Amino acid sequence: MRSVRVLLLIAIACAAYANSLNGPLLLDDEVTIVENPQIRELWRRDVLMPERELPVAGRPLANVTFAINYAIGGTGVRGYHVANLLLHVLCGLVVFVVMQQILRLPALRPRFGEGTADIPCAVALLWLVHPLNSEVVNYLTQRTESLMAIFYLLTIAASLRALEAPGRWWPVIAVVACALGALCKESIVTAPVAVMLLDRLLVFDSWRSAWRARRGLYLGLFATWVLLAAILLTGPRIRSAGFGTDVGTWNYLLNQAVMITRYLWLTIWPRSLVVYYGWPQPQTLGGVFPYVALVLALVAGVVIALKYRPTLALAGLWFFLTLAPTSSVLPIATEVGAERRMYLPLLALVVLAVVALWSATKRPQVRLAVVAILTVLLGTATFARNREYADTLRLAEVTLARWPTGISHQWLGEQLLIAGRRDEAMPHLREAIKDAPRAHYTLGMQLYKEGTLDEAISELQAFVRLQPLLLEVPAAQVTLARAYARQQRWAQAETEAQDAIRKAPRSVEARAVYAEVLFKQEKAPEAIAAYTAYLAMRPSDVSAMTNLAILLISSGRVDEALTVFRRAADTEPSNGDARRNLATALLDANRLDDAALEARRAIALRPRDPVTYDLLGQALARQGRLDEALAQFDRAVQVDPSYAEAQQHRNQARTLLRR
Repeated sequence: MRSVRVLLLIAIACAAYANSLNGPLLLDDEVTIVENPQIRELWRRDVLMPERELPVAGRPLANVTFAINYAIGGTGVRGYHVANLLLHVLCGLVVFVVMQQILRLPALRPRFGEGTADIPCAVALLWLVHPLNSEVVNYLTQRTESLMAIFYLLTIAASLRALEAPGRWWPVIAVVACALGALCKESIVTAPVAVMLLDRLLVFDSWRSAWRARRGLYLGLFATWVLLAAILLTGPRIRSAGFGTDVGTWNYLLNQAVMITRYLWLTIWPRSLVVYYGWPQPQTLGGVFPYVALVLALVAGVVIALKYRPTLALAGLWFFLTLAPTSSVLPIATEVGAERRMYLPLLALVVLAVVALWSATKRPQVRLAVVAILTVLLGTATFARNREYADTLRLAEVTLARWPTGISHQWLGEQLLIAGRRDEAMPHLREAIKDAPRAHYTLGMQLYKEGTLDEAISELQAFVRLQPLLLEVPAAQVTLARAYARQQRWAQAETEAQDAIRKAPRSVEARAVYAEVLFKQEKAPEAIAAYTAYLAMRPSDVSAMTNLAILLISSGRVDEALTVFRRAADTEPSNGDARRNLATALLDANRLDDAALEARRAIALRPRDPVTYDLLGQALARQGRLDEALAQFDRAVQVDPSYAEAQQHRNQARTLLRR
């Protein structure tokens, strides 16, 4: 019977998400998958060290799963969606197991009579198909939530199993699971507390007896906090989360009262879901007092239940405990709220609903009918939500309609630009900058592309000034440097490029523009160093090699320049310009045989280039092969009769031949 229930859970969950497998990349998915170099090679150590401020920074195990996806299918979205769905289903199965274990505890076993065996399946089923969880499945980056939840629940499952089968291995498994969860997402921090609360409220009659019986397990679980602390000390997201951001703790807490109220409503009526709620907004206690009062009333209810209904209190404690890391005092500057944060808290509310149903009626047929109806309703809503995720532009439109903020205007503006609907996009971007400083970046980048340099510079400067800690700041400064360079404002361009490199030392684009600005200013020593550093990161840039070689020649380092010119030609064997540049450098170095050889190769690549014929003619003339040289000069003039230098060389060759 258990296997039938498991197959039922898998089948229904897959049916609810059957239309979710081809959704596009959205929001953070671009930087998590497309722009994440650490997932390109699965077996390199870098996969365990995602760069700071990436959504997977400080979450190496999650990054490994993306690397596995990349190794199998590159950036094709289907494989990533399949993985997200499998993780969600696996999490639902662990929910099923944990509920079975909890209901086997002596404190609960007799409470629901013969229907007890159906409760775990009902809880897992309703949780699996609830639309509030759809973000974790459809939004690829958010598998960090489901991965963490799996290990969180496995920690609970192993700790419960240790009660049934005493020995050292189940506690060890619980600790290992908790440690692995720490490598997925920081929200695992509350798992040790959850284990202790469950023990105290359902198993032991006092904290002392719980500690005496399970102190080894507790100490092991709390030791995983050392791992979490080590990860956090590396500052994986110091610009987006923590007490160092520009979002105050009190203001964030007031925002969370609003968000928690919304989460509760969406649990009951999961319509008008929103994928991105934007940043915390300035709030006052008076402005959000009804929400604060509701949350405080719920907290008070949990405290009262601890005395009179401990098992009921456990559900409330689970809700607030699992929600606390993201929705209490620790500010998250980049998102005021997110429906994925309800992934584990939702479980408590589903359990309460199922328990209420089982308490309301003893008739199995009624229970089954209600669960079936709820499953169909929730599954249908999830299926409909998946369709919204299938089109990023449509998703941006419904986000603005349901939760209008500056950031939702910005996102819609970005998607309209991608769709080629520039005239519709610009009003949204200009509306967004009123209360979403990040929109200055999008607007500035678009204005730069259109060549409106002064306005682009103004918008990008505003972005850097207002949001100095955001991940996009170095990219904004790179564009500022390019805009200044196009206006020949070299000092400003150099300053912006240097600052971009300081903030993002591994930014290839920042190093490229810095080297180019120095080259234009003819600062040879600094430009040589800059190009050398840039080419170490992007060794195939022929244009940069050419500029470096020119600088080396101007500095009297001819042999080094020839090496760089040859490397450029070998990097792109079909590049006629690179081959011609090499021929020119060889001719200037008086290496005539090599110059003639490279000139012939360049001619083969570009037979309509008069300069290359002229180069070959000069090399032959210096070798005393005037007849052959004259033929090449003639060809140069035939290709371009106005090419004065070739005409001059031809006349000189004819004069010498007459002698």
